Amino acid sequence: QWQARIMYHHWKKASAAGGKCTDMAAFTRLCATAGGRPDGLEGEIPTLFTVELSAQVLASHFHFGVLNRPNSVKQLMESTTLLAEIRKTSDYVLILETDHVIMRPIPNLATPEKPAAFVFGYMFPQPSQQWVVEKYWPGGSYKSVQPVGPSPLLIHLDQLRRVYQKWLDFSLGLRSNSEAERVIQGWVQEMW
Repeated sequence: QWQARIMYHHWKKASAAGGKCTDMAAFTRLCATAGGRPDGLEGEIPTLFTVELSAQVLASHFHFGVLNRPNSVKQLMESTTLLAEIRKTSDYVLILETDHVIMRPIPNLATPEKPAAFVFGYMFPQPSQQWVVEKYWPGGSYKSVQPVGPSPLLIHLDQLRRVYQKWLDFSLGLRSNSEAERVIQGWVQEMW
């Protein structure tokens, strides 16, 4: 919870620094909990709750709790109530991890047709990973995989609607494949 507090503090600081015309219009923490129950921070930080994956599901995927991120986004996108809350302020969402510290206002560099994301130097696929790419993207090439993850990602909700299920399916599939675990760093698998 301390990371969420730090992120929200820096969000508010950067949003204020952006002035009246900032693209940083609203902050919503999407939080997966047991049964989707409040966790106590909702009074401090605007929060929407989703139901976290069961311990059984996580166990079948090497106990990788980060799978709750694409699962929570799926729940957001499939809930007219949750989605209506997001759309009150914008048709774009910025997906961040709570360990990202915002140092200055974030401009909306995304368009309705093209998202904006951060390039990670450790995410460039290698020839040894081609078979993994082909398994989940038939006909695809490791050379065409962009070295970006889902965080930070600025994306229009219509685009997110087109990819959220693929993101979850791919993440679950990759995390249940012990051979893929050997050629892709486990902690970045959901980022692919």
